[in-house]
Amino acid sequence: MGENKYCYNCMEPHDPQKTVCPYCGYDEFSPHNPMYIAPGTILRDRYLIGVLLSYNGEGASYIAYDKVISSKVLIREYMPINLCTRIKDRPTISVNYNNLAKYKAFMAEHTELNKSLARLRNNTSINPMLDMFAENNTTYTVFEYINGIKFVDYLKENAGELSWEQVAKLFPPLFTTVGILHNSGIIHRAISPETVYINNRGELKLSGFCVSAVRTANAGLEYELYKGYAAPEQYSASSSSRQGSWTDVYSICALLYRILTGCMPTDSRSRLEHDDLCEPHVLNRNIPIHISHVIMDGMRLHSRERIQTITELVTRLFEQPSQVGQLYPADNQYEGRYAASGGYANPGNYADPYSNNNQYDQQQGYDEGYYDNGGYANDGYYNDGGYDDQSYEEDDYEENYRYEKINTIDKLKVPVIIGILLFAILMIIAVVFLNKFTGGNDDNDNDFVFSSTSVADNIIEATAPTLPEPTTEDGNGIMFDLKGKYFESTQERYKEYFTLEPIYEFNDEYEIGQIFEQSIETGASFNTGDTITVKVSKGKEVAEIPEYEGMSVAQYEIELKKAGISEYTLIVQNSASSGKPNTVLQLQVDGNEVRPGTQFNNAEGKKLIVYYLSADAVIVTTAPPTEPPTEPPTEPPTDPPTEAPTEAPTEPPVVEVPVTDAPPAEENPDNQQQIDETPEYG
Repeated sequence: MGENKYCYNCMEPHDPQKTVCPYCGYDEFSPHNPMYIAPGTILRDRYLIGVLLSYNGEGASYIAYDKVISSKVLIREYMPINLCTRIKDRPTISVNYNNLAKYKAFMAEHTELNKSLARLRNNTSINPMLDMFAENNTTYTVFEYINGIKFVDYLKENAGELSWEQVAKLFPPLFTTVGILHNSGIIHRAISPETVYINNRGELKLSGFCVSAVRTANAGLEYELYKGYAAPEQYSASSSSRQGSWTDVYSICALLYRILTGCMPTDSRSRLEHDDLCEPHVLNRNIPIHISHVIMDGMRLHSRERIQTITELVTRLFEQPSQVGQLYPADNQYEGRYAASGGYANPGNYADPYSNNNQYDQQQGYDEGYYDNGGYANDGYYNDGGYDDQSYEEDDYEENYRYEKINTIDKLKVPVIIGILLFAILMIIAVVFLNKFTGGNDDNDNDFVFSSTSVADNIIEATAPTLPEPTTEDGNGIMFDLKGKYFESTQERYKEYFTLEPIYEFNDEYEIGQIFEQSIETGASFNTGDTITVKVSKGKEVAEIPEYEGMSVAQYEIELKKAGISEYTLIVQNSASSGKPNTVLQLQVDGNEVRPGTQFNNAEGKKLIVYYLSADAVIVTTAPPTEPPTEPPTEPPTDPPTEAPTEAPTEPPVVEVPVTDAPPAEENPDNQQQIDETPEYG
């Protein structure tokens, strides 16, 4: 590897004369994504960048090697892919002027988030931050490398699920950490088996911290939500979809659901249409019933009806059922149900922990306290999940819950543990507030100070850009400026005030989807329910086709989107050409090849066809001539032999050149039909 003695994939040192790592088999000449930092790059004269590990709408994570402390680390780079690009063959980021304000705003939130995490770096359940610095027109955050695996892989190694006894021993430190984060103003929004790690010491580590716009649909950045674990309010950027500690409660309960049952819970967006989520106890009878009920309470679709805080969740999870209930007697199997603090009241109604009488009223969408939509009905039984009136007999409860046999020590054990956990949480919160009001340790904080003019003062305020509320009085309102706002998010946000009717036109000054004209001018009055006609940009009418050399299909799609041609492209697979799999080979319009730099007119309605080499293509080095022989090979030649050389081709076969592998449409009408019917890639 020349002067570098470290494998870019595993960061283990090895013989510099070797190009293939003897430990992990990584080849140093492996191609990399040009949108991200090239392996081997040095940052801050200290960090050797390795391969790209992951990326999302906020930025990218790399494995790296810290030459100062001689250890491998993780580096997180702020790079919102829809707001900026990478200068070719350089680590520097270039930001379009039109995106500069949003780029700086989200960078401020990203920076403040990581500064807040830096203050919690002594917490054992958070991956410690080691450094933060500004370079290449962006910011970098350095974390310890996690010597462990994702929890989803840990479950695979343990038959796909864990028992409640195992969870009760493993998760309390993580619960405490989430409570500390909430008291520090940090909502994670992405707790899942993909963001929780378990290290080689059996400790859980929480990762995946991102700005709120990445964890909320249509909030300004390309969002990343974990299906099955994201709360319903994360699928809307509307102000009515409030997010808070209850959002993480949903994710934690969904994670517990997955761990205890071995099944991923139904996605919350699907549940809003038809809630058929089964109770955990239905899927695994070894799960205690009160644990099953608490998990379902934490996964309620309406945020106000959900368990609100991590403290309440922990209290209810570790609360002894024998303290609030008793064995169901033969004459009334519902009597004695979990009746305290959000539990179950007689005769089995699903009680509301946030009301005085522990029952939902009809105004909240419930009938006499029963949870009908995929919840509880018919005396507390969960119909859609598989309960019926004969599901449980008295013997079932007697076999699994013989509370009268629990001795005094067992009764005191869990309350003592809960008390210790709550005391630890209160002590840590006290330390956090003490540091906040006294300024903390200046020496430690100075380790993470760097020059930036875009740093916000408060992480809670530095969320996705807010929109104004119309001034309304007696059904009338004063219109504000809609220009520059994105049509879809604006339509959703203000649907209670007015209806937007779009007219799509090309516009060189506004991005695709932005409003650039409105029928009711700014400052004019409108009535609630009015329809407002707006003109929405279809992007540039004429755009320049970007360069594709060496790019994968996914990378080139990003470049096309930036150029304003993404709505007018067709991605077509070519499986019989030479070249590198999954790379772009050729561009065509109307069957004619076009080159990068050519002007493409979106208004003409034509498609820019992007040919690429499929991953399973047969790679050839010498291709046959493009035209089949005009005479059958068995017939003897009619011309004298002396004339044969003049008929030989003087140019190499066209298919040997990667950019001309795709045949023109008019030469292959069958293939053209296939092109027309092929859906857009991805």
